[in-house]
Amino acid sequence: MQEIIKLLDTNKKGVAESAIIDTEQKLNVLFPTQYVELFKLANGPEVGEWILFPIKDAKNLKKTWDDVVRQNTEVLDEVIPENLIAIAEDGTGDYLCFEVEDGKAADPIFLWLHETTEMEELAPSLKDFIVIAQEEMEDFEED
Repeated sequence: MQEIIKLLDTNKKGVAESAIIDTEQKLNVLFPTQYVELFKLANGPEVGEWILFPIKDAKNLKKTWDDVVRQNTEVLDEVIPENLIAIAEDGTGDYLCFEVEDGKAADPIFLWLHETTEMEELAPSLKDFIVIAQEEMEDFEED
């Protein structure tokens, strides 16, 4: 993920692995390796129009209070299907999610559409999603 973080325009600091483990325990899910590695480098980065929910960080509670745990247990608890963990929003009511099976979040990134409650796979992994999003932003800027 070191090469991927260079694609993101962020100055956010990473979070300790212990905070990630605490978050996994609260959500009763194991995150994919790429997600964990990204959050060790940048807590709550933006990827194009998407803002990834931060992981609560005791060193920065003011900026991480609206974390991935709060989003999934309080805000979206009865909104999205139980087998999804929302990891990002774009401000329109749509969410990026991981699909969860047997307590483990799978690598593919899904888009959950709030108006239709449908979901579609956007990328096979977080790394692929970031690369695709950056390419789309570059294409948009060229137009």
